[in-house]
Amino acid sequence: MCVDSFWASALTWLAGDGAATIIAAVLGAGVVVAGYVVQQRAVRRERRAAIYSEAIRAVEDYLEAPFLVLRREETKPALRELTTHISDIQSRIAYYSALLRVNAPPNIAGEYIALIAAARREAGTAMTAAWNTDPIRRGADVPLGSRFERGDSDAALTRLISKMR
Repeated sequence: MCVDSFWASALTWLAGDGAATIIAAVLGAGVVVAGYVVQQRAVRRERRAAIYSEAIRAVEDYLEAPFLVLRREETKPALRELTTHISDIQSRIAYYSALLRVNAPPNIAGEYIALIAAARREAGTAMTAAWNTDPIRRGADVPLGSRFERGDSDAALTRLISKMR
């Protein structure tokens, strides 16, 4: 008899407010889970955007290095600082290259590698020429209107950004 009364009271509870309570709890849990999933996607998207932008920034810093070399001071401390700065840029490029190869889709990692190759080819040639040129002493001599050829780097950057979107 006790078992029958238990089931009778359970059915009475479910027929009343019990079913509504269970449905509300399930819906509430669903909303919480959906909110968490959406929030985590947004966090991952923001993290990915930060990594992508810093990876591009490292290559852009390398593309600016020829101008740093042109404006160098010929003192030993200044030359040491400049070469250390360029070495740090190379290290950041290697870091982001590895990070993207591990975490990014293969097409994005491949385009980043292509951007690095183009930048090294173009900026490397320009840096060699800059090291073989006398340093710029006056601000008026800084080549603001002209820059070294970086068409391949710009094209590779455009392809990379289109894949990152």
